[in-house]
Order: sequence, then structure tokens, then C-alpha cells
Amino acid sequence: MAFLSTKTGQFTYFALQLNESDWRGKYVLDFGGNVGNMLRDPNSTIDEERYWCIDVVQESIETGKEAFPKAHWVLYDRYCFFFNPQGISRLKLPELSQQFDYIVAYSVFTNTPRSDMFDLVEQLRGRLSEGGALAFTFIDPHYVSWPGRYDGNNLRWRLEREIFLEKEKGNTLDIDVDNLIQRAHGAPWFVLVNGEDLYLKTEATKTYEPEQQRTYHTFYSVEYMKSLFPEATILPPVNDEMQHCCVIGKSFPQRR
Repeated sequence: MAFLSTKTGQFTYFALQLNESDWRGKYVLDFGGNVGNMLRDPNSTIDEERYWCIDVVQESIETGKEAFPKAHWVLYDRYCFFFNPQGISRLKLPELSQQFDYIVAYSVFTNTPRSDMFDLVEQLRGRLSEGGALAFTFIDPHYVSWPGRYDGNNLRWRLEREIFLEKEKGNTLDIDVDNLIQRAHGAPWFVLVNGEDLYLKTEATKTYEPEQQRTYHTFYSVEYMKSLFPEATILPPVNDEMQHCCVIGKSFPQRR
């Protein structure tokens, strides 16, 4: 089943993180942009003809192209758990003639192994124009995103969300939420597969056949991300989101 996103706040999120709301005249690469979520945001100021979207889901690329025919749509047939289980492992990024002022990736490296993040971040950095910025999101499992409204941390929210989504499908996901949270306590990073299989500080998971693949979430603490990308600026969530932002670039306007 193809995954077509309905979320539309991505432009607002990155505009706040980069402290720049007017993106007219800028070349933008939306990596993992699905159906063109940056353009679909009502606040978007991106020129359609200066927007590129790369995604592993063919139907999302086709749907986006129908809505925004002046933009540039590139199918990336790389393996991705659940989203493209028949894709090619470690496939290099497609060749693009354009360099970009902004490259953004919203909720992409939250769903891929750590080694994929390293590989793809390095490749994407090579596509930046001088002075450009690469901004991508990650989720700190120990961070409380909505204090006063929801007092659990991001990992608890994810576990409860997994149970809810399975219940909507008529399935029962019988997991011990408190036990998983206790096991993950203080871990700098880990992988959660299908909402119940926890792999601490390793991406060496067991093999899941395509029909067994439901969800794959990688979590990183803020301090751990700082150690992985010491040259980056790590910014807290904005726009009522749970995702932190890692910004890499020679120069960019920082939020004060």
C-alpha cells in the first residue's frame, strides 16, 4: 500500500527553524517530500518551478506531479522499510543538474537506519549551493514535547500511537509500554520496529519480510546528535511539533 502524506505544515516548520519565511527565488530540494508537502503548506512561498521533490514512493511522485506540474519530481528507488521494501539497498542519489539553497528532509531519518542517515546526509551536503543549508528533523525519545497537555515523553507518545493505529485496523498490539520506556531510559539512540521490537544502540535488527513491515522509527537524543554532527546547529521543536531540527550549512539565518 502506497503511503501518501496528508500533513501540510512542513514549510512553516522549516521557515521557523531557518528564520526565513520568504523563499522566493530559492532553489529547494524536498528530500522525502512525498506528494509535495512543502508546496502544499498554505504558508509556502516556494516558487513551484524552483522546487524539487525526491521520494521512494512512486504513487506520491505521480500524485505530486499532477498537482504541481511546474515542479520537478524524481523517483528514488532506494530500499526503505515499509515505504519501499522492494527498492535497491544503498542506491546512490539520482544525478541532478541543480544545486540548492535549501535542502530539507522532514521525518525522513526518523524512519531509516543510522547508517542510511550518515550516507544520505553526506550526499545531500554535496548538492548545496555556496551558503546553502541542509535541515532535517529527528526525534529525541526522552523529550517532553507538550508539557501540560501531554506529560509523557516522545517515546511514550509513539508507543501509544502504535497501539492506537493498530486498534483502528482492528488489530491488537499487546506491548508493555512502561517496560519499553524503562529499557530505553537514558539510551543515546535506538530503533523501534513495528512498535514493539526495541534495539538499543544498534541497527542490526532481525529480518522482516515485506508483509511484516509496519513501522521503523529511529530515535536520537539531542546530545547524541550533537556528537554525530558537531558542525551542525541543533534547534528545538517549533510549530507545535515533536521533532528537533539539525541544520548543516556554511551560513544560515539563525532563530534567536
